[in-house]
Amino acid sequence: MKTFHTVTTFALLALVACTSEGADELNPGAVPNGAATTTPPGTTTTPPGTTDPSTCTPGRNFTGMGGENLIGNRLVANAGVDRGRFKPYSALGGEFSRVLGTTPASLARAADTFGKPEARWYEEPSVGSVVLQTAYGVAYDGCLTYTESAPEYGAAPTAATASTQCAAMARKFWSRTASPDQIAACADVAVSGSASLTDSRKRWAHACASVLTAAGFLTY
Repeated sequence: MKTFHTVTTFALLALVACTSEGADELNPGAVPNGAATTTPPGTTTTPPGTTDPSTCTPGRNFTGMGGENLIGNRLVANAGVDRGRFKPYSALGGEFSRVLGTTPASLARAADTFGKPEARWYEEPSVGSVVLQTAYGVAYDGCLTYTESAPEYGAAPTAATASTQCAAMARKFWSRTASPDQIAACADVAVSGSASLTDSRKRWAHACASVLTAAGFLTY
């Protein structure tokens, strides 16, 4: 059992890492003071002396100790690049219901873990290992229902069937097509990570949960 959880965790982390690559990355990195910035592919540059209305520019300057400009390393980013933000607790119930057809009962019990804010208050969700592990458990509960009767989950996953079903789940859960690496990470959970389980539907549920715990579903 310990081996199963270890393999599943590594595969899950690989899936999350693969999902967060590219233009949907939340924090592209700070630019040091005075460093040149690069224009993302496909971005239209504006002539010198003009302002691109789609950019978010820093406001007033703030000077810290030693005369350091405290906002000197803030990025000047085009609108739409701040992606990959964790979905708030208030949205997760509807999102699980949208893709699984039901909301896992365990989600309500995990409200504090997901940072459910007080009434008439909002806080940006923060993500850590506890949140990710809890999200996997909630997703697995929902996936047990999702895989309990469909005939395609009645047989143990193979490399071929896992790739097919993982691609289908990613497409449905993420509303986009997964990359080959992302599909392979999910398939690894189904074929290798859950190999110690004798119930094929539980193996598929773990693969399903790995897709639901990736950034493609948990972020927007």
